[in-house]
This record gives sequence, structure tokens and C-alpha cells, in this order.
Amino acid sequence: MSSSTIAAIALLSLSLTAAPVWSQQRPSPEGGAQHKEVPPAPLTGEVVTVDEKAKTFSIKTASEGEVKFTYSDKTVIEGAEKGAQGLVATGSEVTVTYDSHGTAKVATRIEVKPKK
Repeated sequence: MSSSTIAAIALLSLSLTAAPVWSQQRPSPEGGAQHKEVPPAPLTGEVVTVDEKAKTFSIKTASEGEVKFTYSDKTVIEGAEKGAQGLVATGSEVTVTYDSHGTAKVATRIEVKPKK
């Protein structure tokens, strides 16, 4: 056999054995879809400060300490008689559902607990 025939047989042999290996590669775990972040768990605590002009407030939690949030007109506020103005009562217990945007925490839902 000539050297070109041996080379052709070797190349054909490699291509036949490599093809099944390439076809068995696993698909990405995302399945081609974009990976969506899981929102953080809601936090419950006592309202410490409220700044209506800046649309910010902070709560003191048992696990995180003091945490500052922003809110907007889209934030759903439940249990406060006057919406965001009902948050002014510092000392109220609230549960805040929020999204993280970098280091900012943006409240999407604020549930004001009834006073005991």
C-alpha cells in the first residue's frame, strides 16, 4: 500500500470514530433559553425610616440588620390605609418582596402587618 492510501484510511477511520463522540455531547443545562435569576426571598422587619420624597424606606430585620429599599408608584402596598403614606408610621412590621438591581433593592410589594 502506498503512503497516501494509508493516510486516507487513517483519516477515514478517525472521522468515523469521532463523529459519534461529537454527536453525544450534552445540550447546555439552560436548553438554549436565557437563565432567569430567582428573586430574593421576602424580608420581614420593623420600619425604621421613611423618606417619601426620595421614595425610600428601611427596615430592621432579625437576620439582615437594617436594609434600605426604594419604592415606586408600581409598588403594591397592602395593609396601609393611605398607601405609601401609611408607611410613615415607623415601628410598623412589614414584609417586603423586592428585586435586586445591582446593590439597590427595589420593593415590588409591601405588606403592612396590623398593629398588635
